[in-house]
Amino acid sequence: MLRQFSLQSRILILVTSITVVLMSVIVWFDSYSLQRSVEETYVSQLNGMTTAINGRYEESHNIEDVQQIFDYIQYKNGNVLQLTLYGKDKVLASTGRDLVGKPSPPGFLNSLLLAKNETLVEHIRHDADGIPKDKLMTSLKEDGVTIGAIELLLDTSENTNLIRNRITFIIVVGLSIAIILLVSLSLIIRKLLIRPLLRLREAALSVKHGDDYKELNLDSSQEINEVASAFNEMVHNLEGRYLDLQLAQKQLVESEKMVALGNLVAGVSHEINTPIGIGVTASSYLDEKSRAFQNLFQESKMKRSDLEDYLKTVRETTGMIQTNLYRASELIRSFKQVAVDRSVETKRKFLVKEYIQEVLISLQPNLKKTKLRVVQLGREGVEVYSDPGAISQIVTNLIMNSIIHAYDADTEGTITINTSSYKNEATIHYSDDGKGMPREVLTQIFNPFFTTNRSGGGTGLGMHIVYNLVTQSLGGTIRCESTPGAGTDFIIQIPIMNEG
Repeated sequence: MLRQFSLQSRILILVTSITVVLMSVIVWFDSYSLQRSVEETYVSQLNGMTTAINGRYEESHNIEDVQQIFDYIQYKNGNVLQLTLYGKDKVLASTGRDLVGKPSPPGFLNSLLLAKNETLVEHIRHDADGIPKDKLMTSLKEDGVTIGAIELLLDTSENTNLIRNRITFIIVVGLSIAIILLVSLSLIIRKLLIRPLLRLREAALSVKHGDDYKELNLDSSQEINEVASAFNEMVHNLEGRYLDLQLAQKQLVESEKMVALGNLVAGVSHEINTPIGIGVTASSYLDEKSRAFQNLFQESKMKRSDLEDYLKTVRETTGMIQTNLYRASELIRSFKQVAVDRSVETKRKFLVKEYIQEVLISLQPNLKKTKLRVVQLGREGVEVYSDPGAISQIVTNLIMNSIIHAYDADTEGTITINTSSYKNEATIHYSDDGKGMPREVLTQIFNPFFTTNRSGGGTGLGMHIVYNLVTQSLGGTIRCESTPGAGTDFIIQIPIMNEG
């Protein structure tokens, strides 16, 4: 329950509770002590009366003398409501004449004996007349033997009011002191504890938001100052570690880019070897046929059919060489353009869909190892002024991410890249029909060093690089949508004229 309140409120509530408990104890103890003092006064008065009555009664054995004493006492003391002398069997004397001669209360002598002849006190607070009373009873002795009892009924209104006024005074004074104490304590807590803590909180939020940090200098208690000093030291250490982390992250990102470019070089080199190898083989075959044809010509053994066969061979071989050399040329041209764009990071005008086609050609060595099909959709002629190398890196990372994470080995699938534009913005919608991902992965996909393929050598930087390239190099936005079993979509939106 207390956790819902602020620290200052909780301290004040606890102090108030303790103060109320202490005040209650003080009020109870004071009222109890005052009540006991009053009772002792009454008992002392009754004992004095009893001594006088015992002496008078032992001298004369005359009840009339006792009656006169009772009347005199009641006359002199307005608080005495009634004095009664009980014999063993009946009432012997009383200020209330109607009680004289009536039977004594049964067992009252036994009560006095059980009380060891001490004065019995009974408080009457809810009588019919509404007057608070105290009834006191003590023994009447003759020659040391209890022969009766004297009962004194007193009006305690005055003393009750005195006690009530005393309690009220103590409560008022206590509340005044408590209020002054709580107000003073509140001001002290706010100055020495709450304000320094609020400044610490503001400093922590400043560090969280990446603002320039100003060192804390608190003029507070020693403990708070030590906390502020420790906080300052922690922030300085964090700044140093953050710079180291940024440097390490930048190095890792650059390393990741070079690894991707190295893989591209290796793949394209392997892909180029095939058409060039076919061209070399065909040219060697053509050279062999040309030598044989030349021998026939020099030996004058050449026939018409030999000429026709040679011409047919030349036509087929040169066609094969041209086809494969053109394929190698296309690969080299695409690779050169992509490699230059990735390394130079210069902005220029280019057609988005057509450029992505160049990137896909350079990725064919990787795609040929899978059963995945890449489909390009969208309008041609969408031209942007931006960094083409960033587009190349983004498409490469997205496709490699799909190959590694979205599909199992030898699983067929389709990757779709749809290019469109609206007003001053171009959109690249990349989607695959693979496994998809749960929400807990989706929410962290762009975080650096987050990967679900740590055991497979994943660094967790691929999608982080994509995010940085889109938001920083291209000045655009990227969002990811995915559902387990329903594939993954990346929607990239970039300005057509990126002047940043």
